Amino acid sequence: MDPEKHSAVSARAESEDVGSASNTGEPALDLHVIRKLRLKMDLIILPTLAIMYTFNSLDRSNLGNAKTAGLAKDTKLKADEYNLLLTLYYIMFVIFGPVMATFTKICSAKVALPAMMLAFGVASSATAAAKNFGGLAACRILVGIFESGFLASVVFYLSKWYTRTEIASRIAIFYSGAVIASAFGGLIAYGMFQISPSGGLFVWSYLFILEGCLTCLIAIAAYFILPQDISRAYFLNAAEKEMAETRIRLESMENRNDKWVWSEAISEFKTVHGWARIVIGMAVGILPNASANFLAIMTVRLGYSVTKTNLYTVAPAATAAAFLLVLSYSSDRFRERGFQMIVPLGLSIVGYAILLSVNVETQKGIGYGAIFFCTIGVSPAGFQRHQP
Repeated sequence: MDPEKHSAVSARAESEDVGSASNTGEPALDLHVIRKLRLKMDLIILPTLAIMYTFNSLDRSNLGNAKTAGLAKDTKLKADEYNLLLTLYYIMFVIFGPVMATFTKICSAKVALPAMMLAFGVASSATAAAKNFGGLAACRILVGIFESGFLASVVFYLSKWYTRTEIASRIAIFYSGAVIASAFGGLIAYGMFQISPSGGLFVWSYLFILEGCLTCLIAIAAYFILPQDISRAYFLNAAEKEMAETRIRLESMENRNDKWVWSEAISEFKTVHGWARIVIGMAVGILPNASANFLAIMTVRLGYSVTKTNLYTVAPAATAAAFLLVLSYSSDRFRERGFQMIVPLGLSIVGYAILLSVNVETQKGIGYGAIFFCTIGVSPAGFQRHQP
């Protein structure tokens, strides 16, 4: 779509929103006040949630960094037990996701999000003391349980502040925290693996201690930063609170007018397109988690030392984060989703094909370049599936 036409459409949509407010008896929407309150939300709520999700992702993916530093050998893991640890995490993630999301709805995100974060931060820290598969499994199960409802709870919380036309780009910024965590995690691992272990700890133990403790501190800070709802938002004045509540109320009224029709809901499963979307969603959902858990392990195949391996994960992850933000902006700007998924997924296929076809130990440059393609392709495609 032509940018000028797009701007005109956006402006017309905003003016229609203003008119619809008066038609329903609600106070007229003041675009100047809306811009101010939206800026405040973007500067307070959004960065806080993005930082929280960054540490959520760190605690989820640090097992891969630890494996490059000898976790499997130190805890005497058998052939498939590392993969079993990952599987146990995701089993808990699936089972307890609805439970933790319900917990958020009952207790409010202000309480639930920091509580979940504090719990999985403690569980992640406790991983440092694990000496065998049983200890690692217990910690990963707890991390999986308390991380399970985090993403859904954040999206639910954002929906209480932003309208449907605003929330997609905010989720992109928030979602980039997972990608940034891969780069940040590599840097932290590089620093922690310089420490000489003592006191019965392993070299990788310090990684879990640091990241887990930082997660707990962020959780405590988040409790005091995040407001429970609009009426108790300390950073909004009275006029902004009224305008913020009016915007959300008007959108709720629009949704309430939509009747639920079972035949229309079920019809989605009667077409090939519905099933195709399910397959695409599952496949695209696997890629970011696989990258988070195996990026360091993919890099270690290049034959570098433990510290270099984790340092070399930073550039691919940082590049992926940049591509994510650019493509998400482009997706919102041009109201186009398919192209933004096909291009990065194509790059990902190229990257994995190269890794499968070349000997990365002798052709390190080609192998390392392929890892860039893999990470670039994963994150934008994963984000697009959350877009309306």
